[in-house]
Amino acid sequence: MSRADFCRMRGSLFFVFLLIGLFSESFAQQDALSETEILERASQMASKDPEEAFRLVSSLIQDPDQIKDLEFAKAQALRGALLMGLGLYQEALSPLYEAETLFMKLDCLSCLADTHNKLGQLYYKIKTPESAIARHEKALSLYSEVMDWHGIAESKGFIGGMHEKMGDYSLALAYQNESLEMFKSEGDHADMAFVLENIGSIYEDLERFDSAFFYFDQAYTYNLAAGDSAALIGNLNNLGDVFRKSGNLDSALVYSQKALKLSERLGNSYQIRSALVDLSKANDLLGNHAQAYSYLEEVRQLSEVIFSEEAARQLAVKEAQYEVNQKIAQIAQLQQVSRADARIRWLLIFLLLVLAGLAWAMINRQKLKIRNSKDLLARQQELLEMKEKLIATEKENINLLEARMATEVEAQSKALTAQTLHVLDKNQMLEEIQEKLKKILEEDPKEQKKKIRNLIKQIDYNFSQDTDWDDFKFSFEKVHQDFFKKLNQPGNELTPGELKLASLMRMNLSSKEIASTLGISPESLRISRYRLRKKLNLDKGESLQQYLLCI
Repeated sequence: MSRADFCRMRGSLFFVFLLIGLFSESFAQQDALSETEILERASQMASKDPEEAFRLVSSLIQDPDQIKDLEFAKAQALRGALLMGLGLYQEALSPLYEAETLFMKLDCLSCLADTHNKLGQLYYKIKTPESAIARHEKALSLYSEVMDWHGIAESKGFIGGMHEKMGDYSLALAYQNESLEMFKSEGDHADMAFVLENIGSIYEDLERFDSAFFYFDQAYTYNLAAGDSAALIGNLNNLGDVFRKSGNLDSALVYSQKALKLSERLGNSYQIRSALVDLSKANDLLGNHAQAYSYLEEVRQLSEVIFSEEAARQLAVKEAQYEVNQKIAQIAQLQQVSRADARIRWLLIFLLLVLAGLAWAMINRQKLKIRNSKDLLARQQELLEMKEKLIATEKENINLLEARMATEVEAQSKALTAQTLHVLDKNQMLEEIQEKLKKILEEDPKEQKKKIRNLIKQIDYNFSQDTDWDDFKFSFEKVHQDFFKKLNQPGNELTPGELKLASLMRMNLSSKEIASTLGISPESLRISRYRLRKKLNLDKGESLQQYLLCI
């Protein structure tokens, strides 16, 4: 039996047993375990049996109302990590985001930091390393806040790994070395081996194979001491790869063969494929093309098996997730029905109480109605008389108010007219003074001319800065309410000078009086009237004067 046939048979058996496990009724044993114990068991099974771990943790979230918020958030975080490990990246986003929201609400900083690291790993999987670095840096900040040294070291390792993928090797080495020193202080061999392997990978990318071999060999030593067989396979593959790239093909074959044997013993299809690829490359370089081709053929067959296993595993997990979602929906529906029944019961009790209260009120009301009918009729008569008196009083007040308003309007109109005439007289007087001064200017000496010029400038300034405009506008608006508001509609954008012209035309003054009041010539007045017509969008032949009088 070939390796591919062996892996294919193992994958089929795994799929059958997985389906049996997923759809068997084995929740009785879980009921005896607490939420924390189920989470711990699922976490321990995550690396060895992720499908069973997913089933376990999914059983916790079937009824969110029956689980504490913190345990629910941890369960969602673990579900997201398991889905990511199974290659279901899009499906992993939702539970991780939900866990992040809950951890923020619960103010569990260490939990939130761990979720940021998981999201960073997920972003790397979906080819967004910049977002991944941002998530790992958030995790580093939170771990620093709670002084979690293991978390700080782990986050720095992740950040270094992202910088390596982006080609920034100097920064990647700096972060990985910081992470390594922190793990050394804790004496954590497994984490030290992981970081050493990352550093070796950086030197391998830089084609510094001696340094890469040094760090890969150290990682192998630490994993050997820790008894982590799965990690040893990766170390052996990396060592074989370094020997091959440095030209030591015999040593490369030895390490790749060791990696293959260990992978076959542990049944790790991915590592078997990786070892076969390395063996094929080494044999090709040695000129053993037939053997290299044989290894590649095994790689092809094994890839098909792995793909089938992955598809079966993902299908099984999706089916399990669908079952969990269905149960969650059913529980939610039952809870909704239960709440609806409770509301109906309380509503019926409330209606019975209301009906009893209404019956009692109706009986008492009939008694009171018979007893007080005469008094009520007398009160209604009094109220009617009082209303008639109030109506008469209101009518009289309205008449007085109308008379007073008419008097005020007439007084304001007279004041406006007087003010306009005052402005006319003032401007006419200023014009006469200006003309006289101009004549004197032609006859008097130089020094006197200078003073008269200043006086003329002051008079011109008086024309342009007419302080009587505010008083005039105030009086005008009292007589012609909302005139300026109606005139200056959006889009018209009238200038203060155009508003003055419109108000004087509304008073039905002659062109000569308007020109004198504004201190401009008749020709300038004609141009101003034309510009005002244009801004008001009047049709040809439509009278500007009539338009303003109708506002």
